[in-house]
Amino acid sequence: MPVRPVVPDRPGARGRNERRFIRTAGFFRALPAPVLAALPARLKDVSHRVRSSQAQWFYDDPSLHFEAWWHPNTGRLELGLHLEAAPATNDRIAAGLARQLLMIKARLGERIDLEPWDRGWVRLYETHPVEVFDATRVKVTATRIAELIGVIWPMCQELRKSDAKIRLAERE
Repeated sequence: MPVRPVVPDRPGARGRNERRFIRTAGFFRALPAPVLAALPARLKDVSHRVRSSQAQWFYDDPSLHFEAWWHPNTGRLELGLHLEAAPATNDRIAAGLARQLLMIKARLGERIDLEPWDRGWVRLYETHPVEVFDATRVKVTATRIAELIGVIWPMCQELRKSDAKIRLAERE
């Protein structure tokens, strides 16, 4: 059953349950090039994929990716790391990130939250209110995604190395 809009209290205001339809495909298609340009040389081998309401950046495993994702019901753009691998891998990486969360927040700001999510997934993310997806929003978002990747991905790489050592030791 569709959600019915709630009549706003003031003219021009949106109702709480009102669905927003904003064309976002062009915005998400525009993000990969400036993200790549903003990344340091050591991280430029990133791959990406784009859909109409999200874009993802990943290295060797697409289940561990950075994402920009539009939430039309809240009018917010989510930016962050999504751990969507096997729950044990997600938990191991998330535990390492949790130990570094104060440092991550010191470098990237207090908006960053780490939380378990659906299907054993985990996300380290922030959200931003967005009214317009314009060239300025592309620039700001691309810069922020590159900052997130630059700070968080090297940590994930180290945590994955320890994961490989743990898996190797378990087999012996």
